[in-house]
Amino acid sequence: MKTRTIALLLIATATLLATTTTQAQDASCKYSFATGSGSGYLQFCITQNGTVYNFQSPQNVEMLSPQSSVPFEGYGICDPTTNVSYYDYIYEASNNWNAPTTLTSTASEVKIERVTSDGLWTLTQTFTLETGPPPYAKVAMELKNNTPETKTPTFLRFANFVPDSGSGVENYDSTLNSTWGYTSFSDATTTGANVYGLMLQNAEAPTPGSITTTWQGVTQNTEFGPNPCGPLAASSGTITYNSGSGFLLYYPTLAKDKSVTITDKYMAF
Repeated sequence: MKTRTIALLLIATATLLATTTTQAQDASCKYSFATGSGSGYLQFCITQNGTVYNFQSPQNVEMLSPQSSVPFEGYGICDPTTNVSYYDYIYEASNNWNAPTTLTSTASEVKIERVTSDGLWTLTQTFTLETGPPPYAKVAMELKNNTPETKTPTFLRFANFVPDSGSGVENYDSTLNSTWGYTSFSDATTTGANVYGLMLQNAEAPTPGSITTTWQGVTQNTEFGPNPCGPLAASSGTITYNSGSGFLLYYPTLAKDKSVTITDKYMAF
C-alpha cells in the first residue's frame, strides 16, 4: 500500500487551503458496474459525488485502491476571474459545492450533477461502462458557465494511479492526450507487484466543436491532487520507480450560459 504520511497530507492540504477551505469526504461505493471475465474483466465504482472509487481490470487486479487504501481520484475547476478553486479528490474536497444530484442511473450508466455553492458553475458527469474489447470506463463531463461573462476556466480530471503495487513505487508519464501509471517487469522483480498499468485518456474531441478548448496530459511528482488554480506546481517529466500521479488539463472558453462536454476514459493496459 502506498504510504500516506501525515506530513505529506498536511502539505497537500495547506496548498489547497490557499484558495478555499476543505472538507473530508465519505469515500464509499455508490454505483458499481462490471463486465467480462479473466483478462477481459472490468469492475469500477462511482461515489455519490461523481468520483471513481475503484477500478479493477483484469479480474482481481485493483488499479486505484489497492489493499483497501482510500483512492485519490476526482475533478477540479478554477474560476479565472475570482481565482477560486472547486475540487473533489475523494480523500479531500473543497466545501464550495452543493449536494450532488443523481439524474439517471441504469445497469451500465449513471449521470450525476453538481453545482458550485456560488452558482457559477455546473458540472454534469455521465459514467458509462463500455464493454469493449477492451472494456473501459467512459467519463463524459459537461461543464457549464452560469456567469454573465465569457470565461476560460481551468478544468481537470485527476488520478493517483496505483497499478496493483504494494510498494508505493511505480512509473508515470503523459502525452498530449493521456496520462498513466504502471509497474514494469523490473519493478515487479524488486517489489513482487503485478505488471499492469492504468491510463486516463482523452477519448473524444470536446463538443461542441465551436467552443475553443486546449488540453494536455500532466505527470506529477506527488500523490495528491493539484490546486486547480495552480495545477502545474508539481508537474514533472517521466517518473521512474517512485511515487506520482497524473491528470488531464483542459482550458475551454465558455460564453455566458454555454457548456462544453469533455470525454475521457479509464483503461487498463
